[in-house]
Amino acid sequence: MPVEHSDPLAFKTWLRTEALSAGFARVGFAGCDPFLAEEARLGTWFKEGRGTLLPYLDPATLLDPQALWPQARTALVGFFPYARPEATPGAAPGSLKLSRYLWGPDYHMILKPRLARLLEAAQAQWPGLEGRVCVDTAPLLERQLAARAGLGWQGKHTLLIAGKDGSWGFLGVLLLSIELPPDKPFGTQQCGTCTACLEVCPSGALEPFRLDPSRCLTTYTIETEAEPPPEVAAALAASRWAAGCDACQEACPWNRAPIWGDPALWGGPSPLHTRSAGELPRGAAQWRKLTRRTALRRVRDRHWRATLARILGE
Repeated sequence: MPVEHSDPLAFKTWLRTEALSAGFARVGFAGCDPFLAEEARLGTWFKEGRGTLLPYLDPATLLDPQALWPQARTALVGFFPYARPEATPGAAPGSLKLSRYLWGPDYHMILKPRLARLLEAAQAQWPGLEGRVCVDTAPLLERQLAARAGLGWQGKHTLLIAGKDGSWGFLGVLLLSIELPPDKPFGTQQCGTCTACLEVCPSGALEPFRLDPSRCLTTYTIETEAEPPPEVAAALAASRWAAGCDACQEACPWNRAPIWGDPALWGGPSPLHTRSAGELPRGAAQWRKLTRRTALRRVRDRHWRATLARILGE
């Protein structure tokens, strides 16, 4: 039934209901004002060269959603759970570890169409509405936006913790061209004195609320083919994380009983998670077949082979 176009609150309620029915576990709304409180911290992070291996990041755009999309007035932010109890990296005898977010189909292929359908339905309800779908490929401070929308807080491991629902979740954002009543920001973080995530980081890439990509295993197994520093290469070999790294999330107390992803949505395990290290694919054709329609497809087979060589000491 159509929503009354002149009632932003009713429209917001309708949008939240539709987003929840699309599979998001939590949905919040935030204004698109610049993140002025983040300016100094982000500026220091870039001046220290932390973004060198992530050249696609632009601090000016990151700090202002309207720099990304000038029409943005409201952001709908959704938390989409992806982990499953039975999906445990390294559980199979002799296997290497691949981050849980890589176990199913490419999440962009799931979240973007769902948000696009939500936008299309919203435009039918509110003529003239414009929107833009963002799923971690746009220069947007999604975690800060999620905290602003009341979904949770950014933990000491820098990931969003959605309260008792944990941190095993993707963030999807739908920028809208109309102003809707914002939700109450989450407020202060709830990590307290806990340092479990910092202590367990295999390469020492974490400080409280701060990540150094030049020391992060994920940087060298997913983001760049650059040669890792010797100490990071040693951490790769010792931890056996071949793609991504979940160590900090595995240690987080908020993930003791998280909300789990839908097994029917994510499907069964790939041979990449069940084979021993010696049986993992080395050829380009086999790699393309196993990674088809997954988030691992962005990793070239030569990059994969280089990671295997570092881990297995070849």
